[in-house]
Amino acid sequence: MNIIVYGKTGCARCEAAKDKLRRMGFDFDGRDLAKYTTHHDGWRDDGSVEAMAEYSRLNHPVPLILIDGRGYDYSGAMKKLKAMAKEQAK
Repeated sequence: MNIIVYGKTGCARCEAAKDKLRRMGFDFDGRDLAKYTTHHDGWRDDGSVEAMAEYSRLNHPVPLILIDGRGYDYSGAMKKLKAMAKEQAK
């Protein structure tokens, strides 16, 4: 299983998600969302990257948790992972 947690520095909910994954025994890759929403000099200077990042921040709260390539919000991911853990325990 491949789990990636996209979050923001200083985000309490992001840290709580990662802590919960650790306590549940899941390995995951934690990534800083800022790395994927900022741009380097000379790329786009029309403000579109910042506008899309802000839209995403307002409409899609972090953390974004990908489980085998499918995206979930915090509660959806925990529900999915708990069900998977229960299945594996059988």
